[in-house]
Amino acid sequence: MKNNFPNGFFWGTATASYQIEGAIDKDGKSKSIWDTFTHTPGKVKNNENGDTAVDHYHRYEEDIELMANINLNSYRFSLAWTRIIPEGKGKINPKGIDFYSRLIDKCLEKNIEPFITLYHWDLPQSLQDKGGWANRDMTNIFADYSESIVKNFGDRCNHFITFNEPAVFTIYGYVDGYMAPGYKDLEKYFASIHNVNLAHGTAFQAMKALNNNIKIGCSFNMAPCIPATKSSEDLHATKLFDTYWNRSFADPMYLGKYPELLINDVSKHIQQDDMKTIFQKNDFIGLNHYQHYRIKADNNNLLKARGAVNDELPFGLEDKDTKLTLMGWEIVPDAYYDQIMDLKNNYGNPDIYLTENGAAYPDLIEKNGEINDTDRIDYFKKYLNAVKKSIDDGAKVKSYFAWTFMDNFEWALGFEKRFGIVHVDFKTLKRTPKKSYYFFKKLVEENSIPLDF
Repeated sequence: MKNNFPNGFFWGTATASYQIEGAIDKDGKSKSIWDTFTHTPGKVKNNENGDTAVDHYHRYEEDIELMANINLNSYRFSLAWTRIIPEGKGKINPKGIDFYSRLIDKCLEKNIEPFITLYHWDLPQSLQDKGGWANRDMTNIFADYSESIVKNFGDRCNHFITFNEPAVFTIYGYVDGYMAPGYKDLEKYFASIHNVNLAHGTAFQAMKALNNNIKIGCSFNMAPCIPATKSSEDLHATKLFDTYWNRSFADPMYLGKYPELLINDVSKHIQQDDMKTIFQKNDFIGLNHYQHYRIKADNNNLLKARGAVNDELPFGLEDKDTKLTLMGWEIVPDAYYDQIMDLKNNYGNPDIYLTENGAAYPDLIEKNGEINDTDRIDYFKKYLNAVKKSIDDGAKVKSYFAWTFMDNFEWALGFEKRFGIVHVDFKTLKRTPKKSYYFFKKLVEENSIPLDF
């Protein structure tokens, strides 16, 4: 049928280790920068933390069973580096390897393809103490970590994502201090841009040397940027924001060059052959997308990035005229289409894995125990229609991973924002499927967007 998605399409959900696993000090796991950050008073809403999160570490079988019950054929999850190599480098922790081996085997038992993200923001604190991503030594350390992952899991896992949203963890971690490790240091930021790019390249080489059959890419949080006005200041600010948010990692990794507006800032960190190492023949490009960005010049903020994550309305909008998610994000499915087509047209028509997309809503439990998250279903329908349109127009989209499988710890925002298709009672940890969970069941069964849901 015309409305069907391609055969072999990956339907899945995405999660991140710190947001769901808990068990922060169990079985040899050491501290990550998020363990440190969340235990620093005032850094996270309500001073909440991921010590327990939703206890996926102990409940993973129940969670994968829930995925299998709606026939999801893929699951994107990240590894806690501190479980596998507690000090960040050196000795491997067998109990950490065992946990992820059991998780992977459970997925495969249920015909769920594992998609492994190597790094979703939770750097070992021991490596941060040595400079973190601002330290060039991290490039080889990350390659060694990546190599150990392929040695242990490459026999069962085919898809690996080196980094999740490098623009996010470098901007918020090193520019405005909003996220771990909480710095406000532009020099560290520029160093981290290049070191993360280089780490991707060195890891790619190390992993492919062990197993050339696995598929490797990187996932970026990208979105079209719209100037608030046609003033020269706002137009320049928009180009600057697009450079730092959208292009600072995608261009080096997938085009082999830094954007023009960035090259002077990172040039002193570039050594001979670095760009050759960074520019690999990636197997796919990952896209995380939630909204578009409205940009206004602001001399007091390098990137004006905070407006993308806080509770303020996007610039120039009034609540009564525009539907927003609980995050204050605009619902703009056309921007999703535009961003997918940007990847198709400007990055060599790559295979595209849509690795995150979703919406936060209040999700109230009704007296009968149901959670009728119809706003989320409406959101999914609109954004999936944009995906289908992009496929019809030639984009090689291979997957759609909803963010997220179950409500979890939402970084600096604590537990307030619910993105899951499964509700979690954060006190009892009881899982309750929402109406959107059943929407996904029908979506997967029909391989097309349900019209009657």
